[in-house]
Amino acid sequence: MSVRCDDKRIYVAFDDGREVSKPLLPFLREASARERRNCRITDYKTAIYWPDLDEQVGVDWILDVPEDDVLELAGFKTMIFKRS
Repeated sequence: MSVRCDDKRIYVAFDDGREVSKPLLPFLREASARERRNCRITDYKTAIYWPDLDEQVGVDWILDVPEDDVLELAGFKTMIFKRS
């Protein structure tokens, strides 16, 4: 997964070749180009974090799906704990 921003949109390219874009959130519109470029993928590829801005967005926002769906697809909701 990779992320890039211009002065109007955020673009997320997924490992399977799909690219999704959304209008910038207010904190990204107000940021400098350098601050928008400085981001990293976090939380096992379920979030994007901008350390200079101390802001984060979830992939659920990018995809317009519930957060639980992203967590399940990432494998975080499939663990079953058995009592011994």
